[in-house]
Amino acid sequence: MLEREDIITEARRWVGTPWRHQGRSRAGVDCVGLVVLVAHTLGLKPEDVTGYARRQDGRALLRHLHKQLELQPSTDWKIGNIGVFKESAFPIHVGFLSERDGVSTVIHAHARRRQVIEEALDPYGTPFAVFSFPEVL
Repeated sequence: MLEREDIITEARRWVGTPWRHQGRSRAGVDCVGLVVLVAHTLGLKPEDVTGYARRQDGRALLRHLHKQLELQPSTDWKIGNIGVFKESAFPIHVGFLSERDGVSTVIHAHARRRQVIEEALDPYGTPFAVFSFPEVL
């Protein structure tokens, strides 16, 4: 069985990968693509859904997450969990929650920065929702 640290180790390997809407390769990924490809690399098999708009429907995103992952308390997240973030009141962005040097971080494909980055979580606040892969300890 995988451990949460395995997820973070793999997600960090993607830092610097270019951002690309609906990207699913080292040539470019978006936030959902990052989650899917990290999971697939580790042998997990979440269903990959494409065909969504650049400003995706947050309700559809949440439906897919609820269908495949386990909901966790958003205020008591653990590293390797997947945080869902709102923008303009809509849940439209995901990233891996982590920690580095005692600072809470998020590893995500950032559209404006045009790449996968790890940065402090504080500017984003508490995630709207938090999920975990059922197969991970």
